[in-house]
Amino acid sequence: MIKEITSRNNSLIVDLIKLKQKKYRKERGLVLIEGERFVAEMAQRGVEFEYLLFKEKPEININCTLIKCNDEVLSALAQTVTPSNVVGVVKVKKYPFMPPSTNFLILDHIQDPGNLGTIIRTALAFNFRYIYLYNCVDYTNDKVLRSTMGTIADVALVECGIAELRELAKFPIYSADLKGENFNNIQSKNICGLILGNEANGISAEITNLSSRSISIPMQNNVESLNVAVAGGILMSKFSK
Repeated sequence: MIKEITSRNNSLIVDLIKLKQKKYRKERGLVLIEGERFVAEMAQRGVEFEYLLFKEKPEININCTLIKCNDEVLSALAQTVTPSNVVGVVKVKKYPFMPPSTNFLILDHIQDPGNLGTIIRTALAFNFRYIYLYNCVDYTNDKVLRSTMGTIADVALVECGIAELRELAKFPIYSADLKGENFNNIQSKNICGLILGNEANGISAEITNLSSRSISIPMQNNVESLNVAVAGGILMSKFSK
């Protein structure tokens, strides 16, 4: 059965609009996602939907409450400049701290949503399925979610403090640093961790202390540094082999 809502003042819509705020996303464990492609990708990856709102029902089989609505309602829910004709309300899984069973990332003060989303997507591609977040941008941010292209559903994102991160010290951990040794010299056959630091300031002192060795990417033509997501992809590719 499909419900129909035509006013943005409807109590449910008013409640869902609140999910644009971090406070309510954290309280309810729900986020808004836009676009038929993004919705289909999340559904394919087994994400649980609470609601699917649309102007015309998409050809996607999702077990949730279906709501037909108009442009006014969809525009009220939109977080992009050009509102989509499909909006999903999905559950975001919250992970407690746990030891990794694959290679893992420690992200230190990553603040750009696009960078975080790209790192998450790249991490899954290279089987870094555990990502420990230390004072990073909110991963339920719309820009982060869109940058992951749905891959956020298949990684364990763990927000944690320095005490919890110290529990990872039993694994070899490498920190990305412009002054580190050439990463091509590293050989690691067991589970290991990679630390990526803040876009402007690099890795903080307390996080650097967790690493076993600092590593860098040799570059040519007077290029001094790379975007953190690009550098992370190169390093993760190395350790995935």
